[in-house]
Amino acid sequence: MIKLVAFDWNGVLIADAAHAAASVSKVLEHLGKGSISVKEYRELFTIPAKHIYLKRGMTEAEVETNANTIQEMFHKDYEPRIAKVRTRTGARKLLDFLFKRSVEMIVISNHTVEGVNFQIERLGLQKYFSNVYARDAKGSWASRSKLEKLQKFLSQHSFPPEEIIIIGDSPEEVEVGKHLGIHTIAITGGFCSARRLKEARPDYLIHNLTEMIEVVKKL
Repeated sequence: MIKLVAFDWNGVLIADAAHAAASVSKVLEHLGKGSISVKEYRELFTIPAKHIYLKRGMTEAEVETNANTIQEMFHKDYEPRIAKVRTRTGARKLLDFLFKRSVEMIVISNHTVEGVNFQIERLGLQKYFSNVYARDAKGSWASRSKLEKLQKFLSQHSFPPEEIIIIGDSPEEVEVGKHLGIHTIAITGGFCSARRLKEARPDYLIHNLTEMIEVVKKL
């Protein structure tokens, strides 16, 4: 029986992938690297985010020199875009299902703690999540990885691996799950293409959050 679900936030529970792509595109244009479509963004998206800019022709030195500008411009453009962003289809139905089954839910994110908590409160989702593990600030590429964040949480709790699911929209969450020996679910329509998710070989690949209900019942 599943007792814990670790959710990625962006692109999984909120529908912000197109907004993030638009903000990155604006930064790239400012740096003279051209615009980027959502389709291209889903092929390039990687953590840390600086790799997107490296893949668009910037050198490591250029990225580091412009790091503060890149991140400040991104957040200045992105935060207003998602001020009224909605949850992804099926999110509330899934969260209600898990909540009624007394499944503990946490958020493991590369976004900021402030940003995630703001959206959780705005969307009225506070009751569902016991903890949010995310970045402390906007100003640095460096942060503890999702693996480190989840490992720290699990070290303080006693969930057997077979009772844990991690769900995300990128290969990163699949890799974290495999490393920890827990169940992995990847969802399309977020920050990474379906092709990349399939190549990551999650235990389950879904296209709508309501599909996860059947996975939980099965497990």
